[in-house]
Amino acid sequence: MRDETSYRTIAPYYDYIMAHVDYDAWGRYLARLWKKHGMDPVGILELGAGTCPFARRDVFPPKARVVYSDLSPFMLTQAPVLTPDCRVAANALSLPFKGPFDLCLMVYDAINYLMQEEDVSLCFKESLRVLAPGGLFIFDVTTEANSKKHFHHAVDYGEMEGCTYFRESHFDREARLQGNDFVFFVEGREGNWRKVKESHQQRIYKIDRLKALAKKAGYKVEGLFEGFTFRPGKEGSERVHFVLRKPA
Repeated sequence: MRDETSYRTIAPYYDYIMAHVDYDAWGRYLARLWKKHGMDPVGILELGAGTCPFARRDVFPPKARVVYSDLSPFMLTQAPVLTPDCRVAANALSLPFKGPFDLCLMVYDAINYLMQEEDVSLCFKESLRVLAPGGLFIFDVTTEANSKKHFHHAVDYGEMEGCTYFRESHFDREARLQGNDFVFFVEGREGNWRKVKESHQQRIYKIDRLKALAKKAGYKVEGLFEGFTFRPGKEGSERVHFVLRKPA
């Protein structure tokens, strides 16, 4: 669950906490996905872009015009310096763009932060609206299999300059909710420390239900792929990548 104030405390430390993520591999895989589906995108919109890790990498075609957006302005302030029109604080349920974009991305299970099916449907409708006819919406979701294996009663911590954090993860199978509770100990200017709590929550959706919602919104479901492969994505996969197309 997210709003405009979410990720306020975590934003300066987010890249450190996520240092284990191979964004170069993510970029290569996403490029393979859109090329597999015949896309050579020029206009690109990334939803839930966070600190914009793809802006630091050669992910997109050289001539592509990319807009990075996220609900949290605090996350976007941690992004590399971009031209002002390339970094926009925006709600995926009510996008301030007209488009058209050739490609819309929403990666690293950002869509799991939409807590209600109605919100997922709105996101689908808004992304469909700003896409050009024939354009692609590529997103991924984390699954129950992933939550049960990696995030049920899991605890970790990290230390960096001026901050120590603890994270406790938990999964409510009945409610299909994945939670991550952070406690940050942040050093102040005068050497004193303050304790800050921040909690993030995700909804774990059934794969078939997301397919149904995408079709109802007007998309053609072109592919579901198991994490970073071209094998069919299914409920038992730990991550599933969706490729949706706006009808021409």
